[in-house]
Amino acid sequence: MVVRWFSPLLLAVGLLAALPATAAERALDLLDVPVSYTADFTVSGDKGTYHGTVWHAPGRERRDFGTQGGGQTVLLRRDTDSAYLMKPSQRWYVGLGFQAVGALAGGIDTLTVERTKLKEENVGAIRATRYKVAAAGPKNTRFDGDAWFSKEGILVRAVGMMTGPDGRKSAVETMLSGLKVGRVEERMFELPAGWLGMDLRSVPADKIAEAVQTLMPR
Repeated sequence: MVVRWFSPLLLAVGLLAALPATAAERALDLLDVPVSYTADFTVSGDKGTYHGTVWHAPGRERRDFGTQGGGQTVLLRRDTDSAYLMKPSQRWYVGLGFQAVGALAGGIDTLTVERTKLKEENVGAIRATRYKVAAAGPKNTRFDGDAWFSKEGILVRAVGMMTGPDGRKSAVETMLSGLKVGRVEERMFELPAGWLGMDLRSVPADKIAEAVQTLMPR
């Protein structure tokens, strides 16, 4: 199912939506921290626990992670309104519009966030500020919990409860480790040469899931 491709992304974006804000703001406007960094990440939720690596630069983010079906990559290019699902073992990718990813995540791109600052704490070796956060999205989707941010504004840990449109609640958590703030090579955000690709950026958001499922190699 296509949702398996997006499970780590949905959890990560859902937790990343718990970003600091002095008033209700769109979460994705706050995601794009103005620094570059690399880190290992773990995301846990009702669809399992995923481990991987994240590379971030302003306007760009790449996440490599392992699943039962092998390694996968999600490349987000907010700067070009593009997103890519990549399967390294089979050297193929599907290109989507950036907003289509939000649609596949149940409208998570429209989440708004509020925060309350709590205290300074350490997350591993990282000094961070802890916030009580509440993120609200369409169809009564919510995230309520705590989130920790580095001095650069990078989300280094979040833990709480996600509420889906059906009212079902699930515990979720994400955490970074081995955080390195500094320049990331541009090649990390580029599509590999010679891969088989399909551009679906012109496909309506409500048809994306069906199209991606059809194109996946068997």
